[in-house]
Amino acid sequence: MTLKYYTHGRRDQMKVALTFDDGPNPPRTDQVIEILDSRGARGTFFVLGKWVERWPQAAERIVKHGHVIGNHSHLHHIHVGDFDRAEAAIGNILGRPTQFLRAHYFNFFTCLYSPVAMSKDMKIVDADVNPADFAKTDPRAILEATLNDPSLAGGSIIDLHDSTESDDDALRLARPLPMIEALPAIIDGLQARGYQLVGLDEMELVDPIEWRQDERGKFGSPEVRDAIRKLGDARQ
Repeated sequence: MTLKYYTHGRRDQMKVALTFDDGPNPPRTDQVIEILDSRGARGTFFVLGKWVERWPQAAERIVKHGHVIGNHSHLHHIHVGDFDRAEAAIGNILGRPTQFLRAHYFNFFTCLYSPVAMSKDMKIVDADVNPADFAKTDPRAILEATLNDPSLAGGSIIDLHDSTESDDDALRLARPLPMIEALPAIIDGLQARGYQLVGLDEMELVDPIEWRQDERGKFGSPEVRDAIRKLGDARQ
């Protein structure tokens, strides 16, 4: 089985997907939801299973407000593909499987040993606009990195962060603040250009990319390395 992932939707439609990684993170996720709702925008939240277990009501609020939840692993450990464990936690909230998955750190090899990630019904989603908001403290810099990204177009998927994988509560609450401050202007700027801000469930993803083995795979577990080897053998 090949591993494919998507970076964008149809380019002939004026739809853009705002996605948020590493939550839920009350009250920061709630602040994001409030901003989205106030502007008629929908978002997709790629959540961590460990935070869903800790704050199930925060995850429930994402769904209640009409936004999309996707799988972003359980612990966010760089070389561990614990998507199945995360799916169990998320499924308890949704009452159904997730449709979308994002590999943490975009290390796609971590998907190879996960039946959830490799399911034919799962879409693995990257992004084509990555403003690196997690590394910026100036809201203006986040705004400009998003709206001035040369890849921004119809079908774009924007990667933002409403939390962190860190167990440091102070960091978890502080890191998203510059993004949250920038978010109203990001949404206003996108809508002013005529973009409709939609959940990934409203976007037709196209042009999947077939993942190729890279150096990161050598850090995986023995099971993951074996899966990578078999994937390579199948292509020969």
